[in-house]
Amino acid sequence: MARKRTKIRYCYEDYMNNSSAVEKAEYQEQFAPLIDIITRAEDDKEVMALAKAYDSEHGTEMFAEAVHLTVYCIACSKFDCDC
Repeated sequence: MARKRTKIRYCYEDYMNNSSAVEKAEYQEQFAPLIDIITRAEDDKEVMALAKAYDSEHGTEMFAEAVHLTVYCIACSKFDCDC
């Protein structure tokens, strides 16, 4: 049985752990629906599906941010990796 990928959740948690209080608050306010989706979903595939469905119902960009989290570098804890 294959393991389900949870990179999005891991990257979100790492980003929160390495962000300032202000950055954290801004991100949580802007992407609250995605955070809820990440918390509920079992794996990355479900996060993507739920985010896409949320976007189509609400006209938001949660799916784009979920994709953005997949390119977050866990080695240097940044989106714009320079390592």
